[in-house]
Amino acid sequence: MTSVNDERIISAVDRYFGNPDIARNLTALCRRLPAEAQVAVAGGAIRNVIIALIHGSAPPTPDIDIFIGGLQRDFSLPHALAGQLIEQTDLKGFCWHPEGSQLAYDLCLLPDFVVIEACHLEPTMDNLLNSIDFTVNAVVFDVRGRSLAENGCTADIRARRIDFNCHVIPNRELIAYRVLLMAHKTGFTLSETVFDFLKHRLELDTVTHLLKIIRSKLDKETADTVTADYDALCRCRDYGAYLAGRGR
Repeated sequence: MTSVNDERIISAVDRYFGNPDIARNLTALCRRLPAEAQVAVAGGAIRNVIIALIHGSAPPTPDIDIFIGGLQRDFSLPHALAGQLIEQTDLKGFCWHPEGSQLAYDLCLLPDFVVIEACHLEPTMDNLLNSIDFTVNAVVFDVRGRSLAENGCTADIRARRIDFNCHVIPNRELIAYRVLLMAHKTGFTLSETVFDFLKHRLELDTVTHLLKIIRSKLDKETADTVTADYDALCRCRDYGAYLAGRGR
């Protein structure tokens, strides 16, 4: 875990979370949690703030991913958010829709985060940061402490590169889907490790499931584009050919 010291990035993130709508909802969430709760935003929302700052524009942010630690194992988020609109998600989390908010908030207790649970890791913020899928997502904002930490996020955003941050892959088709979607949204180049994973490390059954996920989660136009990008990648004889095709 490395503290982010770039004042431009820190200021941009502070401005984002100082937005009245977001600040109001984060304050409301913290008030419903015990004082000892650790509340952190990770991944996409912060990533997009940094992308916009460095490259001028970023993908839209539909939701904010929040991880909550420091609580008893039997702590109930639905009970804490009684009276609020929440729904359970696929990976043991909850999607919270604050009234009047333009954003949804995906909430996850640290012990339930997929890699922490699968690897029986201590539910700490350090382990959260080390368990995030890609380096461009490996950035965490401590809501109460107002601090920002990363694992190579800003460097890979500057390089427009998608690389693995965590090499534990509990679900290959889901990670492959997330890689392809990230590449589509950002236009970033895959690292050689990620390219090799997509081209050589997916079995036929996994590819079949991957294509079904793409079709089920994306609109037809986007699904067609993402599938075509994957087909083009698979036709590259090696990583050098992939880079050449991207003009590098």
